[in-house]
Amino acid sequence: MSITLPGGVKELVDGANQFDADLFMSAFGEGALVNDRHRQFWGSEAIRRWCEIEITGDRVTIEPVEVVEHYGDVIVTAKFDGDYDKSDLPPELFLQLYCALRNDKLVQLILLPMDGRPLSKATETSIAATAYSAELPEGARSPLDVGR
Repeated sequence: MSITLPGGVKELVDGANQFDADLFMSAFGEGALVNDRHRQFWGSEAIRRWCEIEITGDRVTIEPVEVVEHYGDVIVTAKFDGDYDKSDLPPELFLQLYCALRNDKLVQLILLPMDGRPLSKATETSIAATAYSAELPEGARSPLDVGR
């Protein structure tokens, strides 16, 4: 079964599978946002550091198994593998990539597990320990500020 991926999503998958950070980064538009395990990476600099550590650095491969278009956005279900710590993960890891595209570039990417397993909660300590996080853009709110 052949799966057709739109613009930036194809660049993202190809970049990951070729361990090519430049190709991976070409998928993103100016000022894009990635949310992975409730951690936010705003802009090219933060996304590149995340990519170099957790995608190309961990030799992650992404095998799309389903693509759904939804109100102009794209949801990709994919099998992930790589050289990362798998001790608390299922034998096969499937994630859904919620992709917002503008002019064939990703402006927002949210990665979530398919099985709904709990993800680590954002805390002051975990955010402070994320060395490759960047400052939030002007006007954006931290998830820790919600309800304050």
